[in-house]
Amino acid sequence: MIGLPQALLLDLDGTLVHSEHIHTEGLVRFCAGRGLELSEPERLFVIGHAWQEIYAELRLEARLGATLAEVLAGTTAAKDVMFAAGLRLPVLEGARELVSLAHAAGIAVAIVSGSARSEIVQALEVLEIGELLRFYVGAEDVIRGKPSPEGYVLAAQRLGAAPERCLVVEDSEAGIAAGLAAGMRVLATSAANPPPDRPGHQRQHAAHRVVPGLAGLQLADLAAVMTS
Repeated sequence: MIGLPQALLLDLDGTLVHSEHIHTEGLVRFCAGRGLELSEPERLFVIGHAWQEIYAELRLEARLGATLAEVLAGTTAAKDVMFAAGLRLPVLEGARELVSLAHAAGIAVAIVSGSARSEIVQALEVLEIGELLRFYVGAEDVIRGKPSPEGYVLAAQRLGAAPERCLVVEDSEAGIAAGLAAGMRVLATSAANPPPDRPGHQRQHAAHRVVPGLAGLQLADLAAVMTS
């Protein structure tokens, strides 16, 4: 189909899986175990930001005396306890179908996330789309996380795709800004976005198109974003 993207670059948390609150709770539990209670604004900052930005913004080195690697490991361990107690990452409706649709059409698909690579692996276990991806980019693969375009630029380079032929699918303000800064088309999904009057709401108006969710998206929808 004329106008289809060459590459589909997908955010993970809040886009494919409803996981932002789980990541936040893991960090909250890790910090609490070290005597640090995170404020509500600090908890909300976790949404849509990569670990490098979270670590710097919350001043975790100074406040906890912990390295970023230790924070990642501690948060992952806290979430492992939650998963062992029966918690599962909810897969957002239409996520698997969108990846399958793009793959079948010959569109290269990759995940570009601010989560650690171990967290991406956890999500892929429930998403069951690993074999359809070319690769995934995680927090360890970049120096600066979203809203920096570094992750998306890296993914395009690895795929040999021109930025203007890449379609980014995001949910957060930081992610949308990253895709735009990379010179790519951006589709925003609001399936996991809280209402405007609720904490954690993400403004998505800067995206080229906003949809209520991924369910029902067709190749014509992807092409429309590329030409709108």
